Amino acid sequence: MEIVVIGGGIGGLTAALAMAHSGHRVQVLERAARFAQPGPALRLAPNATAVLARLGVLDQVLDLGSRPRRAVLRDLGSGAELAELGLGAPLTARYHSPYVVAGRADLLSLLADACADADVELRAGRLVTGVDQSQLAAAVMGGPVVSCASGAMYPADAVVAADGACSAVRALLGESELPGDGWAVYRGTVPAGALASGSAADEVVAWTGPDAHFTQYPVRIGEVYEQVAVFRSHLYPLLGPPALAGTASPGGTDWGGPEELDDAFCWATEPVRAAVRRLRRDHWWRMLDRVPPHSWAADRVALLGDAVHPMPGYLAQGACQAIEDAAALAAALAECPGPRDVPAALASYQARRYPRALRVSRARVVWESGPLPGRPADGYAASDWLYAP
Repeated sequence: MEIVVIGGGIGGLTAALAMAHSGHRVQVLERAARFAQPGPALRLAPNATAVLARLGVLDQVLDLGSRPRRAVLRDLGSGAELAELGLGAPLTARYHSPYVVAGRADLLSLLADACADADVELRAGRLVTGVDQSQLAAAVMGGPVVSCASGAMYPADAVVAADGACSAVRALLGESELPGDGWAVYRGTVPAGALASGSAADEVVAWTGPDAHFTQYPVRIGEVYEQVAVFRSHLYPLLGPPALAGTASPGGTDWGGPEELDDAFCWATEPVRAAVRRLRRDHWWRMLDRVPPHSWAADRVALLGDAVHPMPGYLAQGACQAIEDAAALAAALAECPGPRDVPAALASYQARRYPRALRVSRARVVWESGPLPGRPADGYAASDWLYAP
């Protein structure tokens, strides 16, 4: 079948590669001028790396990424260790797939190259302006037609909208703006020399407290580290969401600004306060948070990843769940006998993914029941629900 994927991010490229492996002819339309866009590093848990392994790209990801030794949960105020989880060999043995941190541009580049090798047509600089599923489009073109600002039109047997939290295609399903809940996110990278004295170079560390948390993890162990500060804005109830509820904001116009950032972490342990002072102040994100809607598909158009279920940052599962979506969608379409059966296949994909995405989107920490005092680092039972591929 002919499949058009809208959006060349992690979910879109993974879906394109998986569907190409199933024998479909796939085109990816990306609005940016190139596919390997920079961005925050990605923590890829075993539920995602297992999919990348099946697609034949995990070894390359491991070559470019880092393998943290453990994850540590600390109290934001005191810095005291609350719980830990081993991320090395025991975790890999339990889930048959590793935990790895990868640069976003690196992973996108690998996926784009793999897609090209699988004969996926990658079309950058394509701003999608509409998807026509009318009877006329079906009669003349045989199915939905994706149109772009340039005037180009792409007929398809199925369309996958992987165009992010501000998806232009989501309106087809009667969904509009995705709400937030007043959470602001600041992030940036620092060299190894900027880490606090005593910080372990090979750990993912999360300091957690009421209405705020701070995370630090290695993109390349001993070289570069990602730092993420998340807090609930106290101005949000007064100012509400911005006029355009996107994920990025230039500084200083409404809630979530640098002054609130400093206030949110003024009581944190000194290593966190020092790290917060080093964050960029001219750009931040609003965390979109919602229960996934029941409708993920309309006729022959399906939503994927952040377009349907933007994940809160607590579990680092945004990219992982988009990768899971991609695998499930490809499996549903692989079993589809032909274009007429696409709506049923997409309904199957929705039914398969909805309960899982709902549970992950509602969770708040890796250990769903909360940190357990004295729990061993290889006590994985409470994480099986999330990490088991």
